[in-house]
Amino acid sequence: MTKTCAPPEFSLTAAELHAIETHKYFLSKERGCEVSIEEAIGDFLRRYAESWRREKARQDNRAQLEEIERHKYLRSAAEGHDVGEAAAEEWCTHYAPIWRAERESLERNGFRRLDVRVRNAAGMHLRPWSRAARLAASFDCDVYVHSPGMPVWNFVLDGRPFMNVKSVIAVLSIGTEMGDTLEFIAMGKDADAALTALRELIERESA
Repeated sequence: MTKTCAPPEFSLTAAELHAIETHKYFLSKERGCEVSIEEAIGDFLRRYAESWRREKARQDNRAQLEEIERHKYLRSAAEGHDVGEAAAEEWCTHYAPIWRAERESLERNGFRRLDVRVRNAAGMHLRPWSRAARLAASFDCDVYVHSPGMPVWNFVLDGRPFMNVKSVIAVLSIGTEMGDTLEFIAMGKDADAALTALRELIERESA
């Protein structure tokens, strides 16, 4: 059975997961075999996380200053005079949370996302999940799913546990009931196609 690679309270951000996906690709190339997401997370945390976070903080601070300067320029142009520090205070109060949320979003960090509601009275159990795993494996991308009450997971993203859809044994542990909403995320060349195919499969199973 799949185990978590970090304590349950350890939660990745979308930006961290993007960096780990990139690390996973190069680590697989280096080792000459497909590396699991758990292995990639563990290796990234041990070897690169600290320096990556420092660099990300530096880039975020620079980007934020650029946004404040842009806001100051536009506000000053609208007012007809230099509004000074008031623009920075206004931006931090009214726009900074929106800017940060967008910057840390799944979409901004290269992920495709799909929510699908299970409508079948029998839910989704062994056979449907087995078919979903085989279907996901046919696409060139990584696909993960969050389901309510998941007993095991590969990682936690923004407080929600996710499982690798391509892992047949892992997804068979998920017991999804009628009315549950499945959240899929995917990254890679075939991400859009994979999510479309999974939506069609689940809707067909729910008919």
